[in-house]
Amino acid sequence: MTTLAQQTGIGVDLGTAAWPTVEQDMPLASVVLVCRATAHGTWAATGAVEQWRRRVTGSQVRLLGVVAVAASQKRPPRIATERLQLLAGWAPNVWHIGWTEALLAADHPTDIGAHPPDVEHLRHTLAGAVHAPLETR
Repeated sequence: MTTLAQQTGIGVDLGTAAWPTVEQDMPLASVVLVCRATAHGTWAATGAVEQWRRRVTGSQVRLLGVVAVAASQKRPPRIATERLQLLAGWAPNVWHIGWTEALLAADHPTDIGAHPPDVEHLRHTLAGAVHAPLETR
């Protein structure tokens, strides 16, 4: 999601595009999937991780994990929680980002001042993961 990319300063938002196309002679592409913690969002993330597990993405794509962004202040629906538990067993990591009410009235994500602690934690984790030595999956 664009907001998360702008808050962390890491990566780009590819929207609903397919997996990045990476040729064999290109460097490995590190990917983080981002979804809303809703039935539809977690359904889409589950399908994408399933593609990665089946190696439809090719060998040049490294999935770092899935970020589930809260869709409201309420708890996610049970189906979303169950899918996120499933994803936790499939993906290398699953991170959760809570609801930030201030973003609703902000023109730009950086307008809210200091980042919430969960966003800061994700930023530090991803910065380290992108530069970490490659592991086999």
